[in-house]
Amino acid sequence: MIIYHDTSYVKPSNAKWIAKGYAMEDIYSLRLQFLYTEAQQEENRMAHAAGIRDTVQLRQAAEHRNAVMAPIMAAIAHNFICYGYTEEEPAPYLSDGWEVYFWCNDFSNTAHGCGLSGRDYSYFTLTFNERQTVSQRRVLCERLLEFLDTEFKSHPNLHVAVQYSTWYDTKKIERDARKMQYLLDGRRHIYGGKEGRFFLESGELLFRPKYAKRTVYRVDRADILTICWELGLMADSCSEDNHPTSAETDSATTLLPYEKYGSTHQIQLAVTSYVGGNLAIQMVAWEDGYPEPWASLTVNLDGKRQKDCAFIDTNGDPDFPVWIIRNGLAVPTGILQRSGFCEYPEYRFRADRLQELDPDGYASYLASQQSGKSA
Repeated sequence: MIIYHDTSYVKPSNAKWIAKGYAMEDIYSLRLQFLYTEAQQEENRMAHAAGIRDTVQLRQAAEHRNAVMAPIMAAIAHNFICYGYTEEEPAPYLSDGWEVYFWCNDFSNTAHGCGLSGRDYSYFTLTFNERQTVSQRRVLCERLLEFLDTEFKSHPNLHVAVQYSTWYDTKKIERDARKMQYLLDGRRHIYGGKEGRFFLESGELLFRPKYAKRTVYRVDRADILTICWELGLMADSCSEDNHPTSAETDSATTLLPYEKYGSTHQIQLAVTSYVGGNLAIQMVAWEDGYPEPWASLTVNLDGKRQKDCAFIDTNGDPDFPVWIIRNGLAVPTGILQRSGFCEYPEYRFRADRLQELDPDGYASYLASQQSGKSA
């Protein structure tokens, strides 16, 4: 017996949904098939080349494959609850009372012209019950494979393919999408290959393409989450019952004015860390009461930085150092590091200011620093 693990139906993008807790790896079915060994295949090729294979022999070969595989399915049905195998079903279809759904082809399709009828067990599938939980399906699959390994391990022609799929927590996706859609309200973006703007109407997020007067599209729930991830927007930044306004933002968040492009922008600093633990600070602009990613204040270069120290992304904006000092955020350490054609200055940020501006983010940064030291 040979066992394959088939993940061809699992999209690479599913890994992101699993990592973020919105999906789980699932098992869809087992495919059991009679396949000839290499020696048997060579024997069949020689017989075909010699022209000695006729309808009678093809019929005998089909009957042989069926006779070999039928007892395997019978043994499975004896030990597991199978729907579709017998005329009397063990439980209603729309219930969790059965374990696997049996399906196989008919000889009228697989051995047409050979005079055979009835089930052809040379290829059959066992599909897991979607009414059961992911954990139940996983445990059941392990039991089935263990049973096959115990009973048919030495079977030369039995091939078993485990087909994987992805289970999505649709309730969680719906809940978080409704909460996060407010973060996209009024935001310009490219959606479905078209430039336009998102807007809320009757509790639903819609998208109007640029220059379109009547055409609007309803934004899919999964797309809402994906777009928010791309923009760095967090699920806890907003809720359906707590839509932020400019007044609420000013009272709940410390904003720092930043004069650029002839306008004054209200900037919120989000403290986090790069992979490896170095300090990272993002700038978020609040325009008309809505957060929008503005720029990265810091840049991650080679080497481990001291606590509260980071290189400033002067390539992104040469005015960053002046703004940092004016707002009492940090002081230069005198260290410069070149990367490409640019030279970046290192600044030591004031811990009390980072704590004041983003207490949760700074606590997370300190935890990553401690974790790095422990490692």
